[in-house]
Amino acid sequence: MQGLVWLGVLVRTVGVVAACILIPGQIVVALLYLGGRRFFRMPITPLQELEWHFFFALVFLTIGAALLADRHVRIDIVRERLSERTRAKIEIAGFFLALMPCCIALVYFGGLGAWNAFIIGERSPAGLGLPWRWIVKSTIPIGGLLLFSAGLVITAHNIKKLRNAGDVPDRRETGNRNTP
Repeated sequence: MQGLVWLGVLVRTVGVVAACILIPGQIVVALLYLGGRRFFRMPITPLQELEWHFFFALVFLTIGAALLADRHVRIDIVRERLSERTRAKIEIAGFFLALMPCCIALVYFGGLGAWNAFIIGERSPAGLGLPWRWIVKSTIPIGGLLLFSAGLVITAHNIKKLRNAGDVPDRRETGNRNTP
């Protein structure tokens, strides 16, 4: 289980680096897009496409880091009423029943889509659009791998939590909120 620490560090690093590059890039491209459209009457199709490419890559390259940072959607009203053991069991079941199949589909179908785009030299259908569509499509399987890795780290942590749960009583089970 300790061996997965490096995997969590890798997922977080990729997410932070991607965010530090793509968010400012997206802001600059959006400003150029607006300025070019408003003041210079320049062709804006490449900037418009680059903006959504940056957004698309940002989502897929940071999704694993968001999961590790516990910044994903969940029903907190229900979750807060559950014991630590029950939360851990739900997280583990969620990984195997929902997250893992979703990640496998992202990697498989996203990889096929990126490979096909590369093979046929797919480019934007717009006349002034961007070439090399495979680059942005390749973020789908990469994001799937990052998300799977994050889920694996969290699942390992929850398994460890369940194994050690017998040592420390759950504060909800003892009724004492001061118990660790």
